[in-house]
Amino acid sequence: MFDIDIRLLRLFNSIYERGTISEAAHELNIRQPAASSGLKKLRQHFDDQLFVRVGHKMQPTNTARDMLPLVVEAIEKMRIVNEFSKGFDSLNASRTFRISMTDSHYLSVVPTLISYFDKHAPSIKLDIVPIDNDTALLMSKGEVDLVIGFVPQLQERFYQQRFFDEHYVVIANSENTHILNNDLSLELYQSAEHIGILPRGTGHYLIEYEIQKLNIERNIVLRLPSHLGLGTIVQRTNLIATVPEQMGRLLQEYVGVSLYPLPFELPSWSIKQYWHEYAHHNADNQWLRQTCFNLLQS
Repeated sequence: MFDIDIRLLRLFNSIYERGTISEAAHELNIRQPAASSGLKKLRQHFDDQLFVRVGHKMQPTNTARDMLPLVVEAIEKMRIVNEFSKGFDSLNASRTFRISMTDSHYLSVVPTLISYFDKHAPSIKLDIVPIDNDTALLMSKGEVDLVIGFVPQLQERFYQQRFFDEHYVVIANSENTHILNNDLSLELYQSAEHIGILPRGTGHYLIEYEIQKLNIERNIVLRLPSHLGLGTIVQRTNLIATVPEQMGRLLQEYVGVSLYPLPFELPSWSIKQYWHEYAHHNADNQWLRQTCFNLLQS
């Protein structure tokens, strides 16, 4: 038996995720014979096939499934060791942070961060990616540094810190002829034509659930997977939409939509930043979290 090195662990993880040796070799930038040789060593070491071919894919054995959490943890800890530093010099550091957030926060969060980085961290770059069903896995692998939004499913092995509480409002065309005297009643809300927005991977479904619990019926004639372009659609039609207040105020400023309070009570939801436990002591991540908290919390 020989000692397993980090390269073999990365190979194991890549085969597990990709399902083929060729795709794993491509991801790791190694030749396929080298990947096959590495898998052979892993099989000998653990006295198990680890992956068996079923159709065109390599399916993990029970042993491989049991190993996966340990392998992911080992890879992440090695990454932390490689990146360890006593502090983070933002003025001289050159790196890219990847942050997942909903599109409803692009308009408010990103300009604030970029303005700060321009003065205090000139060589820091941002890679903004959407929140989706793979976000938790990507964070556990160190491929996403931080999540900003309302993501209640990030619980076990994640830290979180509250920024502010989000309330919901209604936006409508500033010349919407169905809303008289600037008054949006419950009756009018239910009879209006709505845009439904349900971004993937977020807690927005809880808002939909709360509205249903109140037995409030909406005539949804258009469904969108995100808030992108929402303001323009609302301003050019008589459709209305229920959105986070912060986004509503930005669309009011930039697009000219009108803002109305909801004609019923909904609970507020906390907008937070989330990070994986393996990044908790990383100096770079600590600086990013503290910066975001200082700029965004209220």
